Amino acid sequence: MKAILEQINPFHRSCKDETALLLLLTISMLCFEYFGWQGPYHRLFQDSNFYRFSSMNMRYFHAQIWTTCSFYFLMVFIPALIYRFSFSERIWLLAKPDFKVLPLYGILYAVMLPVLIFVARDPQFYKFYPLYRPENSLDWLKFELIYLPQFFAVEFFFRGPLLAFFNRLKPGFGPLMMVLPYALIHIHKPFPEAIGSIFAGLVLAHLALKGKSIWPGVVLHMMIAVSMDFLGLWNSGFFN
Repeated sequence: MKAILEQINPFHRSCKDETALLLLLTISMLCFEYFGWQGPYHRLFQDSNFYRFSSMNMRYFHAQIWTTCSFYFLMVFIPALIYRFSFSERIWLLAKPDFKVLPLYGILYAVMLPVLIFVARDPQFYKFYPLYRPENSLDWLKFELIYLPQFFAVEFFFRGPLLAFFNRLKPGFGPLMMVLPYALIHIHKPFPEAIGSIFAGLVLAHLALKGKSIWPGVVLHMMIAVSMDFLGLWNSGFFN
């Protein structure tokens, strides 16, 4: 009986790493939802003078600063701290990538770009992206400089050490474990993007493990984000 209880006890020392990972994942996802997005920024600061005296567009700009900072705190700093000091085995996936997999990222972008061009014609898409409406090209550049860094945080959290650890426990399990919460952070996005995140998440997880690095995924994610913003601005008439 004691052996059975130990096997099903999530806090037993034999599975403390797995328990810590699942708790980290659960708590982080809840914090993302309630505090980490643009929406919570508006809710938390709507009564402040700083917020009230800002234009609507500047509120969106400040909301993105809030989002990027919260992503780094919740997706990089806290997980890295826990992972660094709590786990007996650490695989960061931050090394130089295996260059043999780089062409696969190029192929993936080439496949996704026509899909983005097609989807971007939908008003639902170009009214959503970019998340901030620049008045000129310089404003757009400023926005991208605070927007794009968040994708390192996303890749680190979902395709970094947690993915490597779960995949080490059971090969093939890591990508499936990560794609569930990864898809859920897209529930506020347009539906086609949310569905696409499932397939993209699995592919990016596989490539990160194959190349032993998240860096190509970070670059690809940034390229896709810039492409989506550019197409959103193009179809909304920004460049006319």
